[in-house]
Amino acid sequence: MLTKEEKLNILNTILSSKGFRLSKSYSKLLKYLVEASISETKLKEYSLAIDVFDKSKDFNSSEDSSVRVYVSNLRKKLDHYYATEGRNDEYKIEIPKGHYDLVFVKNQILNAKSNLPDSKKNLTKAFIFLSAIFGLLTFFFGYMYLTQKNAENKNKFLKTSIWKNLITDKKPVLIVLGNDLFFLEKQNGEETIVRKHYINTTDEFKYYKKTHPEEKIDEITPYYFYSAINVTELPILLYKLNFGKPFKLKSSFNFSGNDTKLNDVIFFGSFRNLFSWKFLLTNSSIKYGNNPDNLYLEISVNGKKKIFKQSGEPNKEHVDYCLFRKLPGPNKNTIYMFISFFQPGLAAATNYLLNEKTLNKLTQKLKTKYGKLPEYFDVLFKTRGYSGTPFKTSIEYINKIDPQKVKLW
Repeated sequence: MLTKEEKLNILNTILSSKGFRLSKSYSKLLKYLVEASISETKLKEYSLAIDVFDKSKDFNSSEDSSVRVYVSNLRKKLDHYYATEGRNDEYKIEIPKGHYDLVFVKNQILNAKSNLPDSKKNLTKAFIFLSAIFGLLTFFFGYMYLTQKNAENKNKFLKTSIWKNLITDKKPVLIVLGNDLFFLEKQNGEETIVRKHYINTTDEFKYYKKTHPEEKIDEITPYYFYSAINVTELPILLYKLNFGKPFKLKSSFNFSGNDTKLNDVIFFGSFRNLFSWKFLLTNSSIKYGNNPDNLYLEISVNGKKKIFKQSGEPNKEHVDYCLFRKLPGPNKNTIYMFISFFQPGLAAATNYLLNEKTLNKLTQKLKTKYGKLPEYFDVLFKTRGYSGTPFKTSIEYINKIDPQKVKLW
């Protein structure tokens, strides 16, 4: 357990950082919360309003949400601090949602489930740009190495498997990577770039602005974020399949129907960044919820609904799901979709479908159920993992897809 002096040292380190040094209001708020934690004082919104923000004694939280807004922004500033200047700090200060009492915890690597931290606009631009350059270079050299190594030893079984369309079709391959959106927010005189997991389309953005006028989100920025959930397994897929023909990369937000007519398509992403792909689930028996606090799949089987819920924390022990769909395209081409909640589900499904032993196991399951291998089908994978690494993968659901019922562009 940390001593009073250690907690104060952690506080002083944060207050001397660039993000807090220039912000008196948030420094005052954080100092007050830390001192309350040390004295084990139970905090209430009213006491914060009076002691920190100099509100009058007739303060009414139902009419004035400024305290909640400030605390919410403080969480974001702490997230940004630990993603930049404080990334090597041994301990972190966290303010659990729905509470004002903060906690000191051991610093751990942030993952896909964490909300993207806010930052000053120019700092965020630089961070995104440098991350993109580093990722592209790593991907390029990794791909070149793996492709050369695999060129002379291509697995023949792929030509007669679910991947045969990609291997034998002459159309180029388009790989669509699910991306998150950034939004420009102006509040309390500060301009930040933020991520809202539940805003994934322009229509949802307009609706959110209308229903949340207190949050000053002005526009969608042209900067996209690609998380590990969407790119980690891509080099493995390219190495295993080794198309032997051109392929292209595109973000899911910029994807259009014309792209599907000209290419065989592989989608890698999460349910929250399906964007224009959502309609491919419209006529299916599958529904999903992608609210960060309620991640689930609902599948109708023989008229009965079955719920599959993600559970646990991605950086701890958890259960994740990945839906794999093989669908007909509009121009005698094929669409492959990998959709999960977090990285472990996507990693497990990719490895399962690219391993000869497990792929043959799935093929046999489909043949047993339908008499032969269906051309198009759904598979729901369940994976148990720890700290982003999948350990056990099982098949929870398979279903033959009728191409006549698939809504195309």
